[in-house]
Amino acid sequence: MKSKSNKTLPIITGVVTLGYLLIIAAAFFQGSLSFSKLIDIFLIVLLLILLAGFALSWTRKKMAGIMLMAWNAGIWIYDIYLVREMDYSMLSAITSSVMVIGALFMLEWFKTTRAIIPSVQQQWKFILRVLILNYTVLYFIVVLSELVRGETVEYLSFPFIIYPLLLLIFLVGFLLSWKKEYHAGLIFLFWCAILVFGNVAYSELRQLGPWALFGFPILLQGLFYLKNHQEFRAK
Repeated sequence: MKSKSNKTLPIITGVVTLGYLLIIAAAFFQGSLSFSKLIDIFLIVLLLILLAGFALSWTRKKMAGIMLMAWNAGIWIYDIYLVREMDYSMLSAITSSVMVIGALFMLEWFKTTRAIIPSVQQQWKFILRVLILNYTVLYFIVVLSELVRGETVEYLSFPFIIYPLLLLIFLVGFLLSWKKEYHAGLIFLFWCAILVFGNVAYSELRQLGPWALFGFPILLQGLFYLKNHQEFRAK
């Protein structure tokens, strides 16, 4: 018999899937969605991915998690790269919760495929690695969208050079996160500090792309690395 915790994630996934299905159906009947446009077909493909994630959520947690995280990445591509409406990036921020659900599915899979239940420390390490991989994919989606579809900017001039610098700092933190979580945590907090300073000090940066989307999740990632190092270093 499945526990309540095992049922919660599939039920939440079902609610998300139903909501997205209703949005797609409403858009189709209103005539704003058709099969003649490539961008509309992309939304249908995302629907199929989400339906597959829901179907797999009851039996194959790993694949369900991958599907949900892929769906979230697809929404980011649609929102930030393909559409780029006036309030673009808001949809990406909202759907990022599905990425977290996908990461939790991956954690459930990780816990049930080991002969011995992983320790709390091992579970934290695993889910933080899953999340940082997702953040890295989303970061590059934003970078590529700004380079291809964004405003023409000389990124080697000041203050815009802050963004290439942030990317380099993020990659350093990503590499350190696999073996040196404490140092990775410090790097990500430093990344957040530069992001906040740049957006406060220079109005040009506030008007340029959805970069601030990453501020809060990367801040949490850095804090969790430091917390885990402090909590588990003596074990």
